[in-house]
This record gives sequence, C-alpha cells and structure tokens, in this order.
Amino acid sequence: MSSSFAVNCRYKGISKVRCVNMLNYSRFFLTVSLMISLVVTTPTQAAEQQNPPSRSSQFDSDLRYWLSSEKLLTIKDEEQEISVLFSEYMAAPKRGIIILLPGMEQSQLYNNGLSYLHQALTDDGYDTYTLPVPDLSSNGDLAANIIDAQPNEVKSSAIPVLSELALDNYKAALIARFEALYKTLALRQQEHIAIVAFGNSAGLFAEYLATLPSVRVDALITVSAQLANAQRNSHLPASLSLVAPALLDVFYTFDSPLVLETIDDRRRWARRNSKLDYRQRELFGEQHQPLQHQRLRKELTGFLRRL
Repeated sequence: MSSSFAVNCRYKGISKVRCVNMLNYSRFFLTVSLMISLVVTTPTQAAEQQNPPSRSSQFDSDLRYWLSSEKLLTIKDEEQEISVLFSEYMAAPKRGIIILLPGMEQSQLYNNGLSYLHQALTDDGYDTYTLPVPDLSSNGDLAANIIDAQPNEVKSSAIPVLSELALDNYKAALIARFEALYKTLALRQQEHIAIVAFGNSAGLFAEYLATLPSVRVDALITVSAQLANAQRNSHLPASLSLVAPALLDVFYTFDSPLVLETIDDRRRWARRNSKLDYRQRELFGEQHQPLQHQRLRKELTGFLRRL
C-alpha cells in the first residue's frame, strides 16, 4: 500500500483493512477508465490516419452522381475503369470527333470553361469526349505550386514545378487513358479526330505525338501548353514543331510564365522544321473571363473548318 495513502488513512481514523479496499477500488476504476479511453480514441485515430480519396475518384463520383449513364462512356486502361464524358451530335453531316484533355487536376464539370466547350463543340457538329486526367504522383517528388490553376481562378505569379519523374508518371497514365479511348474510335475511319489539350496535359501530349506514334490524329489544339519543369519546358517548342497533325497553339495575354517565355521559340522552331500547318493565336485578357470561352470556341471551330 502506498505510504502517503496509508498516512492519510491513519490521519482520518480509517482502519487498515478498509484503507486497503479503498486503494484496490481506486486502482480498479482507474484501470477501467484507461481501457474505456483507449477504446474510444482508437477508432478516431484510425479514422484520422485514413488517406483522403484521390481527386480523380472525386471527379468520377461527381460524374456518376450528376449525369445519366447515357452521357458516360466507360473505358478501361491497364489498371481501372474510367468514365468519359460523351456527347454525340445527332444531326447529319457530322464534322468529326473531338477529344478534350483537361489540365492537371482540372474537372470536366466545374465552371472552368471545359463544360461549356464540351457542349458548344457538340452543337458545332462534333462528337465530343472529355477524358478525365489521372492523379498526380504522391511519392514525394513534387514541389510546391504544382497544380495547373483552374481557368476561373486568378493565377499566382509563382511558377509551378514538377520533377521529371512526376511528369513521366503522369504522362504514362495520360497516354494509357488516351489509347484506351482511341481503341473505341479507331474503327471510325471516315471521321476526323482532333485533340484539344490544356496546360501540362497539352505539353505532355505534344511530346507523345512528336515521337510519331501510330495513331490517327488530324489536328491538335493546345491551350496554354506548358511543362512544369524548367528544363523540360525549354524543349517544348521543338516538340510542338515535330507533331504530325496540324497544330493550333493558343495562349493568353496573362498566361503562365512557362507559356509566355517560350512563345517566340515556338514560332522559330516551326519555321526551322518547316511546320507549315502551325498556327499561333493569342487571346487577349484573363483566362478566367467568361467571354474567353466563347473566343476559344470561335478559334477552334475556325481552325478545324479550314483543314
């Protein structure tokens, strides 16, 4: 028995036997209280340690919740099933097929111009597919400010940075998704296929097409094409000049520094490699301004009709 507890008992005139029982009861209740606290806190700690759902899974849940199954096409790459937003032009004649590649972590549904462009291009006579982009790598290779700013947000002056490994992993996943969708479209030999890509997705897809893969793409439209790695971005003008399809290169007056610093080099490389079907267009103003989406639509449809 604790000496201080025993002294306290003698001071209060409590017998030794009763004092021992009181000590045992206090120890018992203390043990029970500790066990209860452990039972209560363990599930809470386990819940806190669970990883949050990935952004791509959140986008997929949004698609399935807000849209009917008729507007979704399910494809499968090497790892998983993917829901592609799909709109078919019902009248005749059709102008072709357009595949939209959003920027990194850019949703197909949010008010960033993609949803407007998807429906507008369908109204202009195209079967339109918006391919969801994969998640960024979470292996610690990423630096701060790595996400393409949403077009309805004001861009910061910080230059985004990605490691070479993170870019390569994202590119591999993006191309795997494109090839899975392309397999479902390749049999439509009589229809033109155009790609409209944004941000880092545009830069990486241009790298892919520069290797001259055996895919039938009739036109490539890049919007704010960039690569969030300084060394890799410096080679983007050369990659753009080597793609086989006709190329419309769109940028904004207040675009990312990664875009603006290579604009002149893109024109020079196009001349050097005799890329005669290279066109460059500047959209004046902020990218998030509502009228910019309509201007972009006008540039896209005008370019495609001249092909």
